[in-house]
Amino acid sequence: MPSSKDHTSLEQLGLSPARLLEWGLRDPTRSWHNLQQLQQSFPSHQWTSLVEALGRHLPACSDPDMALNNLERFIANPEAEPELSRLLEPPYRTLEILLHLFSVSQYFSDLLARHPQYVEMLHIPLRHSPERDELVASLQDAVDAAYEDSAVLRAFRSFRERQLLRIGTNDIIRDRPLEEITQDIARVADAAVEVALRTAWRHLCERFGTPMTGSNRPARCVVLAFGKLGGEELNYSSDIDLMVVYDEEGMTSGRTSIGNDEFFGRVTTEMVRLLTKYPPAYRVDLRLRPEGERGPLARSFASTLSYYDTLGRTWERQALIKLRPVAGDLELGQQFLEAIEPFVYRKYLSFAEINEIKALKRRIEQRTSRSGGSLVEVKTGYGGIRDVEFVIQFLQLLNGGDLPELRQRNTLRAIEALERTGCLHERESRVLDSTYRFLRKIEHRLQLMFDLQTHRLPEKAEEMYQLAHRMGYRDADTDGGRPRAWEAVSDSPALARFLADYRQKTEHNRTILNHLLHETFHGGAKDAEPESDLILDPAPEPQVIEEVLGRYRFRDVSLAYRNLMQLAQESVPFLPSRRCRHFLASIAPQLLRALAQTPDPDMALTNLEKVTASLGAKGVLWELFSRIPPTLKLYVDLCAGSQFLSDILINNPGMIDELLETLVSNEPRTRDLLRQDLAQLCRGAEDPEPILHSFRDQELLRIGVYDILGKDTIQTTLAALTDLAETILQQIVEIELKELVRRYGLPVADNTGMPCRFVLLGLGK
Repeated sequence: MPSSKDHTSLEQLGLSPARLLEWGLRDPTRSWHNLQQLQQSFPSHQWTSLVEALGRHLPACSDPDMALNNLERFIANPEAEPELSRLLEPPYRTLEILLHLFSVSQYFSDLLARHPQYVEMLHIPLRHSPERDELVASLQDAVDAAYEDSAVLRAFRSFRERQLLRIGTNDIIRDRPLEEITQDIARVADAAVEVALRTAWRHLCERFGTPMTGSNRPARCVVLAFGKLGGEELNYSSDIDLMVVYDEEGMTSGRTSIGNDEFFGRVTTEMVRLLTKYPPAYRVDLRLRPEGERGPLARSFASTLSYYDTLGRTWERQALIKLRPVAGDLELGQQFLEAIEPFVYRKYLSFAEINEIKALKRRIEQRTSRSGGSLVEVKTGYGGIRDVEFVIQFLQLLNGGDLPELRQRNTLRAIEALERTGCLHERESRVLDSTYRFLRKIEHRLQLMFDLQTHRLPEKAEEMYQLAHRMGYRDADTDGGRPRAWEAVSDSPALARFLADYRQKTEHNRTILNHLLHETFHGGAKDAEPESDLILDPAPEPQVIEEVLGRYRFRDVSLAYRNLMQLAQESVPFLPSRRCRHFLASIAPQLLRALAQTPDPDMALTNLEKVTASLGAKGVLWELFSRIPPTLKLYVDLCAGSQFLSDILINNPGMIDELLETLVSNEPRTRDLLRQDLAQLCRGAEDPEPILHSFRDQELLRIGVYDILGKDTIQTTLAALTDLAETILQQIVEIELKELVRRYGLPVADNTGMPCRFVLLGLGK
């Protein structure tokens, strides 16, 4: 190692505490010490090159102090000496990668400081990522070569460390897409679980013999993953949620024989130990298995299906959406997925199940709120990752019964499928996709810092600024090229943009969740009524139709059901029928009760269907009624109270909007106001006749609705009809008089020469 006296001093290289501040370093004293220590490891000519490279790359790091300190720790390890020449190979790409990693992840920094030889993993691009079989073979070789149990455990840990370093470099340095990164992390976990299962199986077989089925063939087992591992969207620090299923009961073939249930329970225990014994390669969670912590660690195929068939709950159906075979007999796993699919995706999601999902979501939110994390928890907070996942899984359960393409384990692929099938609008899909990617990237940057399962935003402004920088937000250079001073970090435009984006994206996220879950389906478990389920069920039994609709005084139940199904179908091509059906289901009990209160429910429902068909955008109408219940009663009363008024609406669908606006404003329509409005409409019209007819129908509709609703007395109604007739007659007279004068001139009296006057007299009522 060269002596410090062989080197050009730091001062001779133009370095000073002030210069270090220009590099973005906030602690010049500590940084000066780091540089002095680094100087001891390089010959003079290399040292000069290193200082120049540091001056170029440190200012671009999110935390230059952290990067420089970790570089000094890395080089201080004698095992790093073979790597030093690579650091200074122009164009200093290895050094640049190291500095960025050292400034983003203390976990990777500590890893490289302990194992400098891991630097080789930084140069494997994602497109050359090893496949599952290659990963399994690599880890299996390391485990087989281990000479004792502690070495086996180290092999699992080292395997994960090296692979995560490779993946993290592609994520941080090469900015690869989220789905590529998470799938690669999941593939590494799959390989670790596979080798752990094989190792545990071998050890147990050596002791108890091979597990056999009742038909005397070797038993099989599969490890199935839930959650992010099941969806191939694993985090750097995620738990892995597993369940073990074996094919049949039986006994092992060894001299000391045990039942298959005990054998596979022991295999599961040993597999988990290999993955989790300190220092752990992974954290394994088995609590999503049937019966949770009280259930057996491994369960037979038939027993597992029986549990879900008899005791399975809605939240378990939600969890099973992401189930995927990851280790063991993958063919057995596929058979299990096919067998469990009817439980997960039933023909429809009942209102009771919808309310169960809503209750679960509220409990999660309450826990987050009590911990003070509603606005800072990236995963479970307001508009966070869990909100995206929750609404996607809800829509999958809601629509997946008859849309197999929605049965996706991966969140991003599920979002695409929901948009393709019309279950999400294009804008909703775009917002959810963008927000999910944004929040998952934040989650990764938080977890990469210390390899901890954290989802909470930092509290300190400096740490938040660093996070924004790691997310790609940058401030423009100031003061002659020097980066923004750390003292001014709270005023950083980059930090402000990051926080604004976070607030906007989570707000949009939450708006979509509320709209699709809480607003569409009001109420709690007590509001789960059979009327809603009748609308949601795509093929109800005839006796169910009769039982539900028979309570509402319909003379023709079959016709009433057909009308309801027409109301559930969207007539506008670009509007999704499924959204229409769901909103109708949410108001079905109120709608049917309102119809039952009319003199003739059959006529009222038939008129309502015809009027609604003429309006189009049925889902929008049901959504309006869901938000403003009194408008539903008005609509039913209108369709029930007058065939005449219903026909007006059928022939003039646009009038419903003006009618609702008039009812909301509740302003009286005086004769003078009527005349002003009609005169304005007719001004300049070549053919006023359609205008007159439309004006008459619109006002008749308004007057009739006020009459039906009891807003006006009979005298007021008659006066309003009279005012309408006089207004129209007055306008017709003015139009005709103007035309007659144009053609024949102004009539005058013979005796006086003055213009003639005339008047129209009304007779009768």
